[in-house]
Amino acid sequence: MDYKEHITTEGQCWDQIAKIYYNDEKLMTVIIQANPEYRAYSRLPGNIAIKIPILDNKKLTNQQLPIWKR
Repeated sequence: MDYKEHITTEGQCWDQIAKIYYNDEKLMTVIIQANPEYRAYSRLPGNIAIKIPILDNKKLTNQQLPIWKR
């Protein structure tokens, strides 16, 4: 899988990052799964490089899709 890199700002949340990259907060689970070392954080520390998977919507599983797209 291909990734982009995102540098966090202090206090940033997973859903905020998902909104930036996927325009859908519910896809934050995809980002969390790609960054298991930070999974325990609800608010991220600043200046962390996290991986943002580049998604092909055709390859998303039902679990990763928002409910209304399943």
